[in-house]
Amino acid sequence: MPGLCVAIPHEGAERLFKQWDERTAGGWRSRVRVEYLTADKEANDGIVGDLAKGHGNRVLASHHLTSVACSRLYRNVQRLQAHRLSEEVLRSFEADGLDWRSRAARECAKTPFKCISAEEWVRQFELVDPANGRRAGAALLAQFRILAAPELAECFSNLPDVDLHATFYGADPHSGDLALVHVLSARVNNAKLGECTKLPKLKPAAKVRLYCDGSWSGGETHRRISCLFTSCVKKASSLTVSNSLDVHVAVITDAAKATIDAKLADLASSGRITKGKVKVTFPPGNPLTVAGVYTGQKGLAFQDVRLLEYVGEDPYLLKRLCKRIGEQLAKDKALGTNDIASCIGFSHSLPGAMLPLFALGGKKVTGADGRTFVWKSLLHSEHFSSGAPDQAGYHCEECPLADRGQAGAGAGAGAAPSQSPASTDAT
Repeated sequence: MPGLCVAIPHEGAERLFKQWDERTAGGWRSRVRVEYLTADKEANDGIVGDLAKGHGNRVLASHHLTSVACSRLYRNVQRLQAHRLSEEVLRSFEADGLDWRSRAARECAKTPFKCISAEEWVRQFELVDPANGRRAGAALLAQFRILAAPELAECFSNLPDVDLHATFYGADPHSGDLALVHVLSARVNNAKLGECTKLPKLKPAAKVRLYCDGSWSGGETHRRISCLFTSCVKKASSLTVSNSLDVHVAVITDAAKATIDAKLADLASSGRITKGKVKVTFPPGNPLTVAGVYTGQKGLAFQDVRLLEYVGEDPYLLKRLCKRIGEQLAKDKALGTNDIASCIGFSHSLPGAMLPLFALGGKKVTGADGRTFVWKSLLHSEHFSSGAPDQAGYHCEECPLADRGQAGAGAGAGAAPSQSPASTDAT
């Protein structure tokens, strides 16, 4: 998409820009280059030619202000009438995921969850804030992303060989971690794939890789690492200081990475692991920034300056609105676990770090007029509302994972949808 260039006259440009803003939550402004044309066709042809020479550029130019020579000389130039040019730009937005409506529909289609339309979901924001709510909802959907099995498989592929591939099932009987087994069994040597409570006795210096789908604040991930190095009656075997462990995470935040690194240092200083033998790895594009220098705000959803500007002049408007709604859905985690405010989910589970307004519904929310309405989540999972309690005694009393409590990572213990978001993912 960075290669899309549009050459148009000044007249009518602002009308197009408003339409593009609405379709993309302002996202097009950092992805599309616009050059203005005049009545001088010869000069215009020069402008279009220069754009066409750019590597990978695709150029859409006003038909009546350029000559046929442009499209004959350059295969990447299309001369289009005004209405056709506008339609082609909008098609490009859809194809490249910039159109928040089609993006939401595409991402929701990756999941087994019950979903409502993007338009219906966004209208709810408008009820809470008539002036800016619609833009706020669109800005969140512009960042909405679901990682399905094929994408996770790519995250776990082409890695250095190890002696054992490991995964956690956890105490939740319907844990999303179970889905990882199917992904891993398609990509790694099944003879080396095992669950962490059933590890074979490893040779000294054996290399192990633990796979996690997400690590948002780092808590669950460092607990799992500690568990692997803790001997107990619940596990067939545990790792020792001679073993190497690669913890490979599909999605990780900088906050989680810092927390895990600090815990690894503690484990090394206490002699439970050997310094340098336990590492956290992740695919390109990670770690995600929770608190960036550009916006001065904490939360993944509030790091894009362009989106914040689209929502309103006040850069904190989006966060305040998310918190206002979130407090009525999940008071203790209005912005998700540890205020991570993620817009990212998985096709097999919805992390607790996700903004609750994506996945928690059924609670009354107060609108701008003082009247209440029942919030509808974009994605509905029965695991949130009817998740089974954790299996009693699954972890030993000494296990670092035991302090997760009886309700567990799922909705657990019959938790109602009014409670904080469930997560079957590493946090």
